[in-house]
Amino acid sequence: MKTVLMLEDDDDLRSEMVEALSDAHFRVGEAGTVKAFWETYREIEPDVVVLDMSLPDGRGMEVARDLRRESDVAILFLSGLNDEIDRIVGLELGADDFVRKPCSPRELTARINSILRRSRHSTSSESAQQSERPETSATMTEAASGEIVMFEGFSMNLPAMELYDAVGDQIALTTAEFDLLKVLVERPRRVLTRDILLDLLRGENWAGYDRTIDGLVSRLRKKLSTDDEPCTFLKTVRGVGYMFTAKIEAT
Repeated sequence: MKTVLMLEDDDDLRSEMVEALSDAHFRVGEAGTVKAFWETYREIEPDVVVLDMSLPDGRGMEVARDLRRESDVAILFLSGLNDEIDRIVGLELGADDFVRKPCSPRELTARINSILRRSRHSTSSESAQQSERPETSATMTEAASGEIVMFEGFSMNLPAMELYDAVGDQIALTTAEFDLLKVLVERPRRVLTRDILLDLLRGENWAGYDRTIDGLVSRLRKKLSTDDEPCTFLKTVRGVGYMFTAKIEAT
């Protein structure tokens, strides 16, 4: 059973959403303040967090920023504001989805299910079992032919939405980061404009903006770099877009 933690200060709305999620067979935690959120978060270790943007003792953006410093838990923002800047910043922080209030309990449940399908959090129980094995990289060899993509010492397990470095350690990526990397490695040595990247990502049930692409590329470069080896194969084509130049091998 997947666990959802909802941070929403509107008691009536929170109760309605919690009831709907419980009926959809989620384990649900709830909080009306940032302080209560962190207490509950440590206790239940959720798979998905739903964050209201405006709160009595803080902002959902700040909570998301703190979460991303320690976790890759899936994040869905709720906002009653029709503010594009908030949406962009939320996605740049690593949010997996953004829903404008008022929304129906049915829509929220569908969005959470969609996140879980697209996210490696949907395989969290399997990953926990695999992590007990002596070598993490051993799990990479079990995928069927064509499901593993290799480049520059990295290994992408496409069905599990997982990325491993050269020594077999998993690199934490948000769903949006993995989706973008997948789009790039499937089209190596081609210049992709921001508009093309946005169109391709929308095909993955993803929404974003030009500025979001730049932020995702910047975060990917950092995660694909080491102290000794900066990422040089994700190139900026000035005034146009980006190109992935690594040699790709599929197994």
